[in-house]
Amino acid sequence: MLSVPILALMIGVLVAVPAVAVDKDWVPPSGVAFNEPRSGPKARTKLIRRVIAGINHAPKGSTIRFAMYSFDRRDVANALLKAHKRGVNVQLIVNDNWTSYQTVRLRRALGTKPKKKSFYVICKGACRGGKGNLHMKVYAFSQTGAATKVVMTGSGNLTNRAVSLQWNDQVTLLNQPGLYDAFVQIFRELKRDKRVSPRRLTYNGGPSFDALFYREVTPTSTVNSAVQPRLPTPAQDPVMQRLRAIDCDAAKGYGIRRKTSIRIMMYGWNKKRGVYLAQQVADLKRAGCNVAVITSVAGGKVVQILNRAKIPLKSADYDYQTNLITEEETVNFYSHLKVLMVNGTYQGASTRTVWTGSENWSGTSFLNDELIIHLTSDKVYGKYLDRYRKLWKRYTHPVGVHPENLPPA
Repeated sequence: MLSVPILALMIGVLVAVPAVAVDKDWVPPSGVAFNEPRSGPKARTKLIRRVIAGINHAPKGSTIRFAMYSFDRRDVANALLKAHKRGVNVQLIVNDNWTSYQTVRLRRALGTKPKKKSFYVICKGACRGGKGNLHMKVYAFSQTGAATKVVMTGSGNLTNRAVSLQWNDQVTLLNQPGLYDAFVQIFRELKRDKRVSPRRLTYNGGPSFDALFYREVTPTSTVNSAVQPRLPTPAQDPVMQRLRAIDCDAAKGYGIRRKTSIRIMMYGWNKKRGVYLAQQVADLKRAGCNVAVITSVAGGKVVQILNRAKIPLKSADYDYQTNLITEEETVNFYSHLKVLMVNGTYQGASTRTVWTGSENWSGTSFLNDELIIHLTSDKVYGKYLDRYRKLWKRYTHPVGVHPENLPPA
């Protein structure tokens, strides 16, 4: 008998896509949202339904641009096909890690030529050159309803797995010409599937919002006639730069007991990069910061460093399955979030701020096309803190435990 998560992965939770009547006065719900993979269909599909609503209200002549790591949702494909038929330009770029049946459907309908108004491009490796992946998850609309230049992004792909087997987040930003135009610039590079330089693009939307698009690989060198990427040093690492800008002394009204609070929810945290970032987090703990971490399948050395620093640490991964022949373990249910939260002193100022997006704390992210959003807002911070607390209290377990069951519904 198939387990619940495997069955969910095969069948999915589909959202009905009705006959479309575009409402020019409709406004997408903005801000932060999260799915609930252990709740009913409506809560599980919350993020997907927001994307579908954006598609359904995109008017004739507008352009939909999606750049994503993986895709298999039939309901999203149906909505995109209906949009295309009513005259919306539908432009999709996806990584080459796998090809779903819905990808085949859309490629047949949209074509594969990136110079056309509509297309479906599968990149070879990272879309802007070399090894790696298109790892960002960005769903952008030139217009949907009454909103223009809309960007939806976060940790969630448009897949059955993202709906039913992962915790994910999504930030929707309306009427954001600067960010939208920056994404369109990156999108044009992605669709050509060729090496570009520079690969890093920073968008500054003011004191409360900025974004970073990157493959963070520096210029290449040649070793034994083979071109090798040179990865950034720790000092050049944008995550390390964020961590080093934190001061553990917090002003009244910020942090916890006048100490800066750091909360991390990180899916991929491992290997060499993961180790030096863990060491920096441990140093912040020793300097007096109030630090706590939720991981999923974190690297062993990362866990050791955090444990030695006596950082409260729990894991949000479930449904471990062991191959009886190879004895290798796989995890089918987990938190896919990639979030850093700071309440206290950052860059010398009191703040409540959040970084989220597609970036894992591993060296692989340096090879990928990624997007990280930075939001400074009490409201946004509060929503992420609520998510953190809910996972910590209900959907996590001690690190080192490998539950074969699902978390509680």
